[in-house]
Amino acid sequence: MRQKLEVSWGVPNTDSKLRQFKRYLRDKGARPSTVDDYLARVKKYFEFCGNKEPSLELAQEYRDHLLDRNLSNSSVANYSYAIKNFHKMLGQDIKFPHLKRANEIPYFFSSFEVNKIFDNINNIKHLAMFKTAFYACLRASELCNLDVEDLNLDKLALVVRNGKGGKTAICYLSEEAVETLREYLAVRPDFEIEGRKPLFYSDYGSRFNRKEIYRLVIHYKETAGINKPGGAHVLFRHTPASLMVQNGCDLLTIQQVMRHNHITTTMRYLHLADDIKRSKYDRFLKL
Repeated sequence: MRQKLEVSWGVPNTDSKLRQFKRYLRDKGARPSTVDDYLARVKKYFEFCGNKEPSLELAQEYRDHLLDRNLSNSSVANYSYAIKNFHKMLGQDIKFPHLKRANEIPYFFSSFEVNKIFDNINNIKHLAMFKTAFYACLRASELCNLDVEDLNLDKLALVVRNGKGGKTAICYLSEEAVETLREYLAVRPDFEIEGRKPLFYSDYGSRFNRKEIYRLVIHYKETAGINKPGGAHVLFRHTPASLMVQNGCDLLTIQQVMRHNHITTTMRYLHLADDIKRSKYDRFLKL
């Protein structure tokens, strides 16, 4: 009787799985930023699996692990969606329990803190990037994708192409942002990447990516001595919307400026208006 050899064949290489998942997402029409996010989250899922083959049971264990780490419901949901799509590629259906996302913005930077960050930036390119993103309320990926031709400084505006959901939109700029942009463009070397002129590019001749923008925000935030949590999304998205609410701006205008698809997204900022409710009440409820 033949004896079975004790051989461990291991599991397929995780790199090949990631390449397969990348092709799957691209075939489904996922945007490059979405592909990058999903790959990063699934890679961490693989690390959790170790030498074990990813399975529905391990997927649930990993989700429980994320919950045990006290991550936000939003973060757990994002990881879960990436893992769900990976297993869907394998023909396996996962149904994770729904997690209600927090309906309030936990923190944002004050106008004093924003100005303190700006005041500590001694690089004209970085300052132009920060003011452009802040006043136009841009996502980091949208900032990275801007070209010189997208600017219309005379009209204090810029065009965001292929933004979230593949949409194109016009965003406003303040006079302060435009003034800084003019100073930057006066010293910006003419440069093209694949036939396009990126508005901002690194010293190595490539477009910035979202991780680099995040690191810049953290660097200048720490330089300014600000210990409050939050990176690029908090500074460039949550903070402008929060400040507009606190200054008495109506929700519909904020929805349009922030380019939210649904008013319910904008309503997350409503709790920040508590301090101005009384003044508005006294101003508008009169006989």
